[in-house]
Amino acid sequence: MENGKCKVKSCSYFCSMTDKEYQILQRYFPAAAVPMVAEAYMQSRFQLRFKKPRNSKLGDFRPPRDANDICHITLNGNLNPYQMLVTFVHELAHYTVYVTYPNQRLEPHGDEWKLTFSRLLMPYLIPEIFPDDLLKALWRHLQHIKASSTADANLARVMKRYDATPSGEKALTVEDLSEGSVFQLANGMTFRKGPKRRTRYQCECLDNGRTYSVSGLAEVK
Repeated sequence: MENGKCKVKSCSYFCSMTDKEYQILQRYFPAAAVPMVAEAYMQSRFQLRFKKPRNSKLGDFRPPRDANDICHITLNGNLNPYQMLVTFVHELAHYTVYVTYPNQRLEPHGDEWKLTFSRLLMPYLIPEIFPDDLLKALWRHLQHIKASSTADANLARVMKRYDATPSGEKALTVEDLSEGSVFQLANGMTFRKGPKRRTRYQCECLDNGRTYSVSGLAEVK
């Protein structure tokens, strides 16, 4: 692993990991989950990287580019420990499906992936790893698994409670604001909060006068 581009190379021939690699896992994952995450390395063959935040995704899985390459899993390095663990299991499920069903064209988040994700996540669903509110949200999530944990509004809302700003304070979201409040998103656009329509808010952009549908869980400045 390396800072900035923290990484671990893992394969079934490895029987242990270095102290430095284990310490990096401790930095990113809930403490009680680290032994199981480490075991996943030692039973698999992939490279793990913790990357700079990406707005479009929390993590991804990439199969080998050629016969000399191995699989790659990347995770956004700014995720809270619980989101990091769920995202890791999400991508590990992609890896497991890839090696279990070689040369088969499967839906990325089809039945095979859903069953695998559920099986891999269950051992982590214990009070020693997740707080009670997240445990309840995750068990509920497994009843109707979506392609991403952020697509499950209830799980995403509970998960947000454990995010923090650089100052250590709770991150402020659109749904925390009163209607009519003016706020700015991470992309620099400024809005006035409008009424809620199902799961999103109709907000006027003060930069161009247009109306946008904004997630209530979007972080604001």
